[in-house]
Amino acid sequence: MSVLKAGKGCVAFGDCNTEGFRTLDGPVWAQLVAGAMDMGLDNCGHTMSTTRELLEYANEFPPSAYAFVFIQYGLVDSWLTFRGAPYVLYYPDNPRRKLARKLVKKLKKWARHLQLQKKLGAVEVVPLDEYISNIRAVLRSAPGSQFVLVATAPNRDIARNPGILQYNEALSALACEEQNAIYADAWDELWSNVEVCLMDDGTHLTTRGHRIIADRVLNLLRIGVSC
Repeated sequence: MSVLKAGKGCVAFGDCNTEGFRTLDGPVWAQLVAGAMDMGLDNCGHTMSTTRELLEYANEFPPSAYAFVFIQYGLVDSWLTFRGAPYVLYYPDNPRRKLARKLVKKLKKWARHLQLQKKLGAVEVVPLDEYISNIRAVLRSAPGSQFVLVATAPNRDIARNPGILQYNEALSALACEEQNAIYADAWDELWSNVEVCLMDDGTHLTTRGHRIIADRVLNLLRIGVSC
């Protein structure tokens, strides 16, 4: 699909690497892409969010209202927690949810101390089938919009990378199944330049990392890649 497509602008749904970390000195990848296409952007990136928040954001910012829709989740979805751990949405937020998240944070700290992952079993924050189901629902809500499914970046905590890769692979397969979606993956380039692409915390993208992802997305849009 041509990036010159006339449309209604862009919307980005994602986690901290779509929102941009507070110390980032420059635009995030989604801003770079929208700017290169000379289109407006509604950035719905939200730190710590998952595809459960995606469903909420998609209700408020319907993808069908946009020409291009960027989706980038998986970092938190693939995170392992103990079986039965509660989850409190980050969006839409309210005082009760803020209090509930504080209590859940204390519970998880207590759970780590008691090694509940080993005793109860470890599960992803959002199971893989739910993750794909959530994204597929949003894709099918806007058949006339072009979706770009963006792979989650690697993490310096290498123990997290197998899970992230599993979710990325499922995301790639989903893009092949849906006519209005393409998959953008910059993993290899990010990992081979990890020292300059990820911040010292090992999770958040630097300006270089954001540029690499933006360039990958733009290149795919220009050549109209599909499975």
